[in-house]
Amino acid sequence: MINSTHETSDAPSEDDLSLCWFCEQQPNAVCKCGRPYCGAHSHSGHCLVCALGEGLFEGESEVEFLSGLIIVSLGAVANDPYIVKPAALQYVRPLSISGVERLVGVLVRMLQGGDSAVRHKAASVLAATTNSLPSMNPSALVDHQHGTSLLAVDQVRRWLLYVLKLSRNSGNESTALAILDKLRTADFRDLYPEIQDRFTVLACSNAGTRVVEVFGALEAYYPTRNPMANERCELIAYQQYTNPARGAGKSMERIYGPRLKYSVTLSKMLKKGTWLSSQARFEEWYSGEQEPD
Repeated sequence: MINSTHETSDAPSEDDLSLCWFCEQQPNAVCKCGRPYCGAHSHSGHCLVCALGEGLFEGESEVEFLSGLIIVSLGAVANDPYIVKPAALQYVRPLSISGVERLVGVLVRMLQGGDSAVRHKAASVLAATTNSLPSMNPSALVDHQHGTSLLAVDQVRRWLLYVLKLSRNSGNESTALAILDKLRTADFRDLYPEIQDRFTVLACSNAGTRVVEVFGALEAYYPTRNPMANERCELIAYQQYTNPARGAGKSMERIYGPRLKYSVTLSKMLKKGTWLSSQARFEEWYSGEQEPD
């Protein structure tokens, strides 16, 4: 059973109609859905949510905008002046924390709907938010403990994993691949305290819970009839196990044992992922063994 998002309706109240639904600044217009929006948070005469749902970002030279907007908005309140924003997002007007929560709540509800195309678009956005902006803070080069990844948020993580497992038998391989691609580089660290402490709707669990939920979902999902999805699962196991900066390696080893030996499925994924990623490490860890099936 998936936990409730605890979201209230995002329909604007009379008091909100004078403010942009996204950033709470002066709006330029009102979308047909009822959300007022400013020039920074609109696309082709729609608010950003409707633009995403109607596929207006597809087939254009520009990339999907919402995941970057969410991550940059989180970075703006992280109290880390050394966070590095991508060049394409340098002049993005960030959302308030309440704006981030509203937007994430809408995207989660899109995952819950019956339209597979809309669910794919929302999953692609939320999967991208599981990666963090980098920080060049010189005082924390040895031990960067926090990030801007929404993998830490229960509502985001659990609904993405639910959609991943749902896609296994529904023929929605493209949605599964969109989620798996981002889990390869997902940041398992805690959110910056300045971000997490200001959430009023979104909830976070500890690192151990995140690891158990993510890799438990992968155990239930793998293997599939899709070789590309299987390969991504194998690469996730290897890349997360061997990433000391943002990965889940320490927790994975504590929970599943060295080289994940306490889980038949995960140890198989790790072995194949090692073969795909590093022949030198495969020889070190699995000396004398042949390519795994």
